[in-house]
Amino acid sequence: MKILLDTSVLFPGFRHPDLRRKLIWKLLEKGVTPVLTDYILEELKANIEEGYSDEEARIALRLLLEILQTGQVEVKTVEEYGPYWEEARGLIREKDAPILAALMLPDIDYFVTRDKRDFLEKNKKLQETEWREKIKSPPEIIALLEEKEPYG
Repeated sequence: MKILLDTSVLFPGFRHPDLRRKLIWKLLEKGVTPVLTDYILEELKANIEEGYSDEEARIALRLLLEILQTGQVEVKTVEEYGPYWEEARGLIREKDAPILAALMLPDIDYFVTRDKRDFLEKNKKLQETEWREKIKSPPEIIALLEEKEPYG
């Protein structure tokens, strides 16, 4: 299973050194492939530079490198999700179109976000599409993964 992670899910957790309890590590523990995009990585970097102190930024960048070095995180590029960008632009604000375009890739099972305005609740256009079923909040994805866990 491949799950695309939004900046809104990653950004708050990078402020703290004990990220292993955060969502991305839970996904890795369950054998899920976390997916980021070049766009999400750039957005995350900009948010860290703007919103974190120097010390928090050092911690965040170290944690991001640690995650990427696991070899278990897939990074999609604009060459891959670009063909879906136009459709995404018709459903969401320009700023979030690259993220929705990545969600439209056939190998992405879910997208996890905290963004209620653009993805989870308030975007009526998106709510009426097939893509809405693939968009989950962190508690929803954790519940879904626990539900799918084999019992032994």
